[in-house]
Amino acid sequence: MKARKNKSVRALALLLILSMLLSLAGCGSAPAPTNAPESSRASTAADPSVPSSDPAINPVKPSPGTVKAGNLIEGISAEAVQGKEADEAFTSSQYRFAADFLRRSYEKDGGNCLVSPLSVVLALAMTANGAANETLSQMLDVIGKGLSMDDLNAYLYQYVKSLPSGEKAKLAVANSIWLNDKEGFSVLDEFLKKDVSWYGADVYKLPFNDSAVKEVNGWVTKNTDSMIKKIIDRLNEDDRMLLINAICFDAKWSDPYTEYDVRDSSFTRADGSKETVSMMYDTGYDYYAGDDYTGFAKYYEGSGYYFAGILPDKDVGLDSFIAELDEEKLSAILGSATRTKVISGLPKFSYDYSASLKPLLEGMGMKNAFVDDMTRPDFADFSLISETNPLYVSDVIHKTFIDVTEAGTRAAAVTAVEMAQATAMPTEPPKQVILDRPFLYMIVDTETDLPIFIGTVNSVE
Repeated sequence: MKARKNKSVRALALLLILSMLLSLAGCGSAPAPTNAPESSRASTAADPSVPSSDPAINPVKPSPGTVKAGNLIEGISAEAVQGKEADEAFTSSQYRFAADFLRRSYEKDGGNCLVSPLSVVLALAMTANGAANETLSQMLDVIGKGLSMDDLNAYLYQYVKSLPSGEKAKLAVANSIWLNDKEGFSVLDEFLKKDVSWYGADVYKLPFNDSAVKEVNGWVTKNTDSMIKKIIDRLNEDDRMLLINAICFDAKWSDPYTEYDVRDSSFTRADGSKETVSMMYDTGYDYYAGDDYTGFAKYYEGSGYYFAGILPDKDVGLDSFIAELDEEKLSAILGSATRTKVISGLPKFSYDYSASLKPLLEGMGMKNAFVDDMTRPDFADFSLISETNPLYVSDVIHKTFIDVTEAGTRAAAVTAVEMAQATAMPTEPPKQVILDRPFLYMIVDTETDLPIFIGTVNSVE
């Protein structure tokens, strides 16, 4: 008998991964759900470089109208934890996931694709804290190859804390867990304690009805500055839990484009047809070159992040380029920058992206988590979440949005560094990279060179 017909089996509900890339809207700290008082998240105004997901500055307190981690179960509260600095083991595992994730997403959808590897890893890591045995092994193999659960928690905690966020380049990370307030369903203290401590997760408990849908979508709306207003349409009878991660990025270029830098130009789509786009031209000094690609970097103000535009050679094309993208190639691309004068062209573009990641994650090896048949030996094992209800993941939803304009979007530069280096540049003819045909782009953390967002453009309009 299938588990979905057995009333004792409940879905881990929609494992929601919400990933927002915002350009010119402010990214604040995580607010409370709709119609509820302001969340207990402390303001980070005193130190904007500290991400809002840090439990140390987000004490878990009860909030009227919702049940927070502090009073959900007696004694649940954030514990002091020790992070682990990013090293080769961590960065290698994240390059591997990012490359595989983008390649499979592009194979499925093609066109304009945008994913946030960090958002997916954070949401799945929160979930993996409740997994055991083969289910846990598969999840770790996908999101943290070679790492233990304890190590992955420590790496991600420290990495998120280290991501810069300031007035000109803001990055906000928010995590939440939503529990169905239904008789007979309870969650283990240790699971909640881990996600509250390592991921600063807010925990809400409420009946999963139409009002709950409004509450969840309200949390999403506020954490994405209204760029995404709905992530779920309904909650099903068997749904028991939602895990949501939201990432909001808002940055201005260190050297903004002016009206004189923008002019109409031709862009050749993947199908060979042409369209007129607003191309933004610039001169910089970070140039990428490999056997089958060229590219450039443009920085965001504050130097914490940069935009990397990668143009596959004409005889290669974006499809073939992405098909061969793996951990080694992605790492090599981001490590291949040289200092030389480069004239670049970046089209203004804006689009959103949405996908169910269930088939993709199954293809990557995370299979047991989705098995809802209790008679099978590979039935999902989330026994570290609840002892009262066998759980499985029913779906994983990923939504993103990007808007690249003259003022900013994903990338920033340290102006002083650029100007100082410019005077020392050799007088050889400048390189040229004009993104006038399908290309790959990334928003990258300067400290680790790990992509926060990675996407493709096949058509601007």
